[in-house]
Amino acid sequence: MAFHLDADLLAFAVTTCTVIFGSKSSLQKNTRHIPTRYDLEEIPDPQLTEAQRKYLQPIDEQLGRMNYRPDCTFRAKNYGSNLMRRYSNPADPASCGLTVVEIKVQAGGTQSVRNANSVEFTTRLADGRAVSTRNSPNKSLMDQPPYRIVQDYPNLTDLRELKTKHDALAAKFGGTSSPPYGAAAIFDEMQREHTRFSEYQVEHGVLRRTPAGDAYQITEKVMNRGIRNFFNPFSKRFSVTQAVFSVLLGAVLPLFGILEIAPVVATSASEHALPFAGATVAIALCYALTGAILGFACNAQSFLWVMLITYVPAHLVAGNSLGWLPYSTLAFYVAYTVSQAKQRRELVLQS
Repeated sequence: MAFHLDADLLAFAVTTCTVIFGSKSSLQKNTRHIPTRYDLEEIPDPQLTEAQRKYLQPIDEQLGRMNYRPDCTFRAKNYGSNLMRRYSNPADPASCGLTVVEIKVQAGGTQSVRNANSVEFTTRLADGRAVSTRNSPNKSLMDQPPYRIVQDYPNLTDLRELKTKHDALAAKFGGTSSPPYGAAAIFDEMQREHTRFSEYQVEHGVLRRTPAGDAYQITEKVMNRGIRNFFNPFSKRFSVTQAVFSVLLGAVLPLFGILEIAPVVATSASEHALPFAGATVAIALCYALTGAILGFACNAQSFLWVMLITYVPAHLVAGNSLGWLPYSTLAFYVAYTVSQAKQRRELVLQS
């Protein structure tokens, strides 16, 4: 095994220093304040765009087979453009909520987008607590209040299975109370729970009120959690299948280029006195292909994760023969570019 100073390690060092020393000021400047009270607006189905209706259709169909029907679709006009949709089943004490999240972030001259949806089943207990089961792929940086019992199954897209897991957990607790029905009742509960949750975060130093008192802002505690998450390759939830696939891909395809394709290309190119250039291009193309597959199939956007699965295996096996070129950085750049292009095509809430 041989790890030596190369352009990949230099790129990682620069990125690490930027995150540690520059991210807090960027977060303070770009993070949106959370309003103390949401300005909720109902969106009747006829007002949904064609793209939004197509996006919601497969989710509606899954829930329809479980006798859940759309009850209310809405957004918070004063907090982003997320789309929220509530479903109800009169014969079931659990309600269902869908949240479609789309975020655009401008960092210098680079704009990035993030879009995801999550489904959450919630059963309200008679003692004021709530049991929730969700499939959100993103971990929250907020504290979990004791009155919310939450279990996560990230990326579990089979909603019947998600509901089965929810029912198994909810059955362990006592009596239940009825969920809200209709826009007015849903909005009232959401405002109350938003205030309850936010004030809990204030008490624990996660949020603080703005000087005007009309909004909450994140504290340094949250920023530090975000920075720690950058150095934790498992901070973003992903399926076991995706994890195994990306590890195998990151380890095998670059090494195949290094150990199999590059020597053949170098031998062939030696007749033209370009063995180094031919082998370098062959390896670079294998890393670029790895990044493209990671970005498209796994939505890989973590520099640390891509570095871990493409840099470490290659250097464990090939050692110094790789040279100094930033192959892993190239893989990440391609993965990020492909993932962003894919997510932009999937946007349904923002133009």
